Formats: sequence, structure tokens, C-alpha cells
Amino acid sequence: MNEDAFEVPERNEYRYLVQEENEEEVQYVQHRHYINPLLVLSRRCIFLICLGVLTLLSIATYLGYVSQTLPPGIAQVLTDCGEFRGRHKNGAYSFKGMPYAAAPVGNLRWAPPAKPMCRSGVSDAGRFRSMCAQVRPMASTGRVMGQEDCLFINVWTPTLKTEAKLPVMVWIHGGYLHIFSGGESGYSPTEKLAADTGMVYVSFNYRLNAFGFMALEMLREGSPRNTSGNYGFMDQIAALKWIQTNIHLFGGDPGKVTIFGQSSGGTSVWTLMMSPLAKGLFHAAVDMSGSYVFNATLEQAESDNLVFLQKTRCTDLACLRSLSIRQILQAIPWQEYPSWAADDLTDLPVKGRFLGPVAVVDGYVLEAPPFEVWEKKGHFSDVPFVVGTTEQEVDFGPVPQNITTWTWGDYKWFVTDKLQAFSESLPKDALDLYPSSAPCPTTDRCPERAFTTMVSDMRATCPNNDLASRAAAALQSPVYRYVVTYTPSGPVNVSGNLMTFPSRFSFHCLDSFAFFGGLELALGKPLSDGDKKFQDLITHHLVNFAKTGKMEDEWPEYPEATALLSDTLSAVQNYSGARCQLWKDNGLYAYAWIN
Repeated sequence: MNEDAFEVPERNEYRYLVQEENEEEVQYVQHRHYINPLLVLSRRCIFLICLGVLTLLSIATYLGYVSQTLPPGIAQVLTDCGEFRGRHKNGAYSFKGMPYAAAPVGNLRWAPPAKPMCRSGVSDAGRFRSMCAQVRPMASTGRVMGQEDCLFINVWTPTLKTEAKLPVMVWIHGGYLHIFSGGESGYSPTEKLAADTGMVYVSFNYRLNAFGFMALEMLREGSPRNTSGNYGFMDQIAALKWIQTNIHLFGGDPGKVTIFGQSSGGTSVWTLMMSPLAKGLFHAAVDMSGSYVFNATLEQAESDNLVFLQKTRCTDLACLRSLSIRQILQAIPWQEYPSWAADDLTDLPVKGRFLGPVAVVDGYVLEAPPFEVWEKKGHFSDVPFVVGTTEQEVDFGPVPQNITTWTWGDYKWFVTDKLQAFSESLPKDALDLYPSSAPCPTTDRCPERAFTTMVSDMRATCPNNDLASRAAAALQSPVYRYVVTYTPSGPVNVSGNLMTFPSRFSFHCLDSFAFFGGLELALGKPLSDGDKKFQDLITHHLVNFAKTGKMEDEWPEYPEATALLSDTLSAVQNYSGARCQLWKDNGLYAYAWIN
């Protein structure tokens, strides 16, 4: 049946908007009222009756009811900005591609998000809408994807009963703040996840790369706060406000919202924790493999980004706003130093070489560097907080190119060559702490595992231990820390989507893939018993955290212990302590992941 073809019943009946799949009958909201024309004695009576019917119709419309039967598998919800028609399958409803802000085009390019134009009638919400403008791979020659008209939000829920008040988990996708969307297969919520866990899930798109994070003095024109950059974070805050206003219509509780994000989505999570603009919009937070370095000033970013302005050849804001999507993406300093492309984040660092700042301390979204906000007890959200990483974070890209064929001699040579610039003794100390005798769960590629563990500790794991320690000192709410140590049953290679390299160990994204049920897709084969146990373990604990605001007793608060997540959970004290101290003492935390 055509979903847009509605049969209008002849009888005067008010029916529920929702008709589930295979439902044989539609429950009536109000029984049919029969009016005997012989009893109508005057025009006044007719007028009063008509007035009453119109009033009841208005009430029914407000409550989300209409006098029509919807096809099986279709559902409609009336939000504060229009009515949307979603779908029901796999035990839950989904509403995709609903605008939460106006299209950021024309004068709204590089401006705070504005309220969307509300449409009359019913809008279809059965599919994801356009992702935000981006290039894949991140280079001036990359493939242009997406549009600027991209500020859409998606909801998955097991019920549409407003009285249900289910916990809500809001997913913020990663991608260096440059790529991806809230609707990536295997990397976003699903109807099955909502049905299985009994919770409401939300994802959304936010402006990326130059469209979402370009800081330039020229862009301050017309700015309400004389600032620039961080437009993507403003979009995230606008999405959270939409959730506060509308999520009860989808069965969710606006008073029990957990934000969780991975990679730059994790960076977004603790940015939102620090922003005074986001206070009260969420009640718990999960940072999965987010960045640690976040201290670029607005002035520094505006200076570094002059290379972008030079490549556009624009001298005023009107020129910048007239550029095409392709022209803007090609002008981004992907490879020019300080670059935005993040090419070396899976490798040992080069002394003195840092990536260009994308997210900045702008004085508006962020009043001060995040750690300073915590230390000085500034305006931040004091909510239960989880900080997670994976043991081999950098095992998602082929750096160096021939790493899969390394011998132990290659490993020793490469580490020495890279680290000797920092300290004469550092290479030996590092090789002693990451030795060739370390346990390896596979029969080959063990030098690769040692190397990726070393780089991961330096770039992500150890700095995030420090982040969790600072959070525990600043927050009254509980703080938890986990490290994924599970090795999947086979190599993961989702070419053309999120992964382009056959990851073998506890790679970046493993926790989010497992949570969203995307691990089987990533493996390209059915899950092993170990895969299933790991997937069930991480899902159970994150769902329990969203429902209760704390972990179960076997998972102590940080810094008392770090939870190691494999096919079982174990808690250890001072995880990777000696290794982390080596990197900290040699100033390597400055080379932790940024953006």
C-alpha cells in the first residue's frame, strides 16, 4: 500500500495515530457519537453541536490523533514544529530526518543555529536526510559528500506513550569533527537496540569541518558574541534543546538524558559538560575515545586558519558566503601545516609538530580551557561521567604502511628512530615497557600489537586516565573509567565506510560498533561466542548507567579502579601506570589526540 495514500473513513471516529505491524484492529479513542437529526430543534442547537465537534477535533489533533487509519508499520507524532510520519519495525518506532534547526545557508552560514521553518501538513520521517558537507578521504582531492542543509535529528523508541518516561541516550557521532553523520550503518542506533534495551535513542547531524568549526576574525561580523568557530557545538546544543522540548512525545524522559559520543563525539561530550550553554540539557555523559588536548585560543586558531582564507582568495564575508561547498572544502588546510587532516594521529609523534586546532576556546561556547573550568569551579555540568578508551586505539589505519609485516627488529628500529628526538634514553625505556615478550592473543602481527599499544597509550589511554582523574577531583558525581581489551574473533575491515584497514586488535570504534550491533557487519561473519559476550557486556553496563546514573558494584568509581572490558569485566588499579608515567615525564601528553 502506498504510505502516502490515506483512506478517509466515512464514520465520525477518532482513532489512535499509531497502528503497529500486523495489528488487526485500531483502538478507538472515543466511541462514535450518533446524532439523531429529529432531535435537532433549532439552529442554535446545530451551532452548539458543531462548535463542540470542532472543539473535540482540535483537542484530538493536539493530542496527536486524527480521524483516519494509518497503514501498518506507520506512526505519526506532532512535535512543536510540525507533524512527522515515522515507521515501526523490529519492535520499535523510528523517526528520521526531522529538522531541529534552520538550514545553515546564506546568511546563516557560519552563524549560530536558528529555529527551523515549521511546515504545515505531515512530513515524512522514514529515512535519513542529507549528511553535513564533507570530503572522504580528508583531502582537497577527496570525494565531496553531503549538503549544508543537514541539521536533522533522528529518534528510535519502543513506545510512543508520553507517560512512559523512558531513559534517553543521545548519540554524538565521531569523525575528527570533519566527517560522518548520525545515520552511519553499524555506527548509530537502530530499532532493534531500542526494543531490546527499552530505551529511547537519538542521533543528529551537526556542521563539520570548515562549515562547523572555522575560526576567522572575518567571521565575527554580525556575531552576537564577537566570536567565531564552534558552530558545530552550537548545533549540538540546539539538538539537545529540541530533545528537552519534544522527547516526551516519543516516550522519553527529558529529565533522564545521557549524552554519549565516540572519538570527536567523545570530545563533544566533555565540551558540552564544560559549556554554560548546555547546563541542564543532559544528566549523564559517556566519552568514548575522545580527545585530551583542548586548549587552542580563538586568536591562535584565527591566525592558523589564515591559510584557509588565502586559498579562498576572499577579502570579505559576503565572498566567503558565496563560495560553493566544493570550494570551501578544497580550501581547508588538510595537508598544509598546521594541518586539519589528522594524518599522523596513528603514529608516534614528530617532536614539535602539532595538528591545527579545529575546536577552540572561543569565550562563548567554552569560556576557558576545559581543565581550567574544572580547576576554577566554573560553569560546568556536574553529572555522572564515564571515560572509555580501547587498548589499541590506533589500530584503524596503516601507519606505518608496512606494519603488518614487521619483525621485532623492524619494531625496535622504528621506535628508536621516532623517539630519540625527545630524549636519548626514551627509546630504550619505551622498548623495556612494551617488550617483545609481552603476551599476544594472536599467532602473528605481535610487533604490530606492541607498537599500536604504545602509540595508543601515548595518544589516548594515558591522557584519558589523566582526564578521568581531573574529572574525579572536580565533580561531585561519580566518575568511571574503562579500557576495552577484547580482541575480536577476526580482522575488521569496513572498506568505504568507517574503517579502511584490517584492524585486528582492540581498535578505535570497537566499543561503539559492539554497542550498536555493528560488530557482525564489521567482521563480515557471524559473531563468535566471545564476540557476543563482549557485545552483551558493554551494552549491559552502558544501558544500566543510562538508567541509574551509576555502574554496578563490580565496577568501582575512578580512580579506585579501571574496568577492563573483554568477554568478562575485571577491575584493576592504576592501569598502565608505569607506562603512563614515562609518557607524562617526557612531555608526550602534549601530543595526545586533538579534535
